[in-house]
Amino acid sequence: MKRIIPILCLLISSCSNPTKKKIFDDLTVEELKSAIEKDTLFEDTYKLIEFIKDSVLISELDKVKWTDLTYKRTHDFVKYVSDTTSSKPLREKFKKQWAEKYGIIEQQVDSLSNHWKNYAKENSLDQYVKVELVTLDKEYYSYAGGIRNVNLGFKLTPLKGKIDLMRFGYKIESKLDEDNIKSEYSAILSSLDYSWCRMSRPFSKPTTRYWEASYSNKKILESRSVKTLLRDYNIKIIIDEIRVNGENIDKDDLGIPKSIERYWGYENQEHLSDLYMDDVAKELLNKEYLKDYVFINQKFDSIYKEKDKLSFEFLTLTK
Repeated sequence: MKRIIPILCLLISSCSNPTKKKIFDDLTVEELKSAIEKDTLFEDTYKLIEFIKDSVLISELDKVKWTDLTYKRTHDFVKYVSDTTSSKPLREKFKKQWAEKYGIIEQQVDSLSNHWKNYAKENSLDQYVKVELVTLDKEYYSYAGGIRNVNLGFKLTPLKGKIDLMRFGYKIESKLDEDNIKSEYSAILSSLDYSWCRMSRPFSKPTTRYWEASYSNKKILESRSVKTLLRDYNIKIIIDEIRVNGENIDKDDLGIPKSIERYWGYENQEHLSDLYMDDVAKELLNKEYLKDYVFINQKFDSIYKEKDKLSFEFLTLTK
């Protein structure tokens, strides 16, 4: 009889706490109501569990790893992770650790970026020739009206001697997009957005040359004059190849590190720039770099895995 009493107590305790059920055993409405009345936070945990079961663990094979996981165990872990009284001091500790290890790297990358920006500016190919849009020449259909082609006339002004040949690209961007977060150096990475013009006839004094507009640019240009175009749009121009006084000069000749060029393209876009900051650190500093939030999250993940690896891995299925 003495042996039966503890077993009965265990059964009564289990029945009174439906959250001890395995997560693949459905809770009845009454059980769910009882669990939420005891702990209102359980409702959110239950919704999360149901979401994972319905949208991630589709097949029976998917469920095998989690068969021993209970509602209570999952909920206890969720509450542990959500406890800011213990996580806040840890977060501050990890922030200091990150600053000691990686903070200096951000400063070094910024310094390298500024160095190469100054170098690129001082050695830019546009110091040899000035390119400016001065006219739009429109060809009309003779029999049906309407614009057949639009040719852009660019004035090319040599600045340091005779230009034997050159290649430049232009991009027409609405001034309404000026507030978008973009680096002025993103052109380096977005050459596909540019229309490219090659000039192979030498010139030693200002000259105007014409290039036919692409289909997409034609749609912008056909109803505008140069004046209204420049009012509403920015004309971005990059020069990537030139021969001056018989000497070939290419953008690649500047020797700007590829990681720096990639970083310039996204330096004002926080989460993307982090990836390319790591590239700069590896290529030029021979160091690994992690953004602060990545470092801190990794630290917490390590703690959570040690606390309850199974619950942690289950909850990360939502990512």
